[in-house]
Amino acid sequence: MHAALSISMISLLAFGVGFATQRGSVCGLLAARQIVETGRATRLLAFVTASLWALVIVVPLSWVTRGSFVLSPSYDAAAVAVIGGALYGLGTSLNGACMFGTLSRIASGNLSFIAALPGIALGAGVGTTIASPYLAFTLRSPLREPSLGGFALLLLAAGLVGLTAAGIIRTHRRAGLHVGQVLRAARWRTSVAMTIIGVLGGLLFATGAPWSYSTLLRLGEHQEATLATATIVGPLGALAGALAAAALGGRFALRAPSGVQLGRSLIGGGIMGFAIILVPGGNATLLLSALPSLARHGALAYLSMLSVQVSLAMVAKQWKQHNLPPRLRDHQNAPLKRAAQRSSHYHVGMQKNSNAAAH
Repeated sequence: MHAALSISMISLLAFGVGFATQRGSVCGLLAARQIVETGRATRLLAFVTASLWALVIVVPLSWVTRGSFVLSPSYDAAAVAVIGGALYGLGTSLNGACMFGTLSRIASGNLSFIAALPGIALGAGVGTTIASPYLAFTLRSPLREPSLGGFALLLLAAGLVGLTAAGIIRTHRRAGLHVGQVLRAARWRTSVAMTIIGVLGGLLFATGAPWSYSTLLRLGEHQEATLATATIVGPLGALAGALAAAALGGRFALRAPSGVQLGRSLIGGGIMGFAIILVPGGNATLLLSALPSLARHGALAYLSMLSVQVSLAMVAKQWKQHNLPPRLRDHQNAPLKRAAQRSSHYHVGMQKNSNAAAH
């Protein structure tokens, strides 16, 4: 692919991913907390749907283009993947957000989460020095070549995302909302945001360029100018998209940093950075590249990460119930309550539009 075209594609795709991340308040940790706090898994299902979208889009492109779009390889080191996923889950729980959530919070003006960035950089540097020399991809994706099993999986995934998309479209049509109204809304349902992230993010990772923040941390290792440009354009494009979404949606408000949260983000970010080298990558890489490619380490790392996040959320819930007064418990659960309120207001708004259309 031509270098200029590749960089332009990366910048546009990264902008779209950042925009959708902020509009949908996307965060893997919130998905885990939702399971514990409400017993629901709608956010997690939206994440799974994003991974399926990436599979449906990227796998056929990799078969047709033969090199322009690539699938993630894997490595035969199950223990490393499990440890890396567990550490990433611990780091996100301490930080209070995954990579998606950190980007969203920084873009909305929460300066406390900025400390996660140098923390991730430091952790990745330590991981590169200690662990990286011992890690190497040894297994190619089982979907790298067209096969009967690959076609069957592709059809199944296409059917599932098709049903999901049809459900989203049907819901909005009944409410009298067209695509433009949904996309211009200040807040998006997680399912809408993750559909967009699945398509755009899957394409972004499939370009094969080291565009993400974790690769920006190791910029010195890349000698080719196009790769160095991608590692700068990608993170900046995602941040620009998130900032644009926050500004256009009226969700940007500077908040003074909290000393406690700065410390949590710095330490949690450090653990996340170290885990990113082991996995390799964060939950975005796992969802949009490793899992759609059926990379074994991706499934192990993601399940390990989710298990730790859910376990720590359960411990935190029990501790709060026994040690915090009701007022502080409500403050701690505010993010999930706000998400539930947004969902309720969303449905009420759609119902009003539907009633207006009927009259």
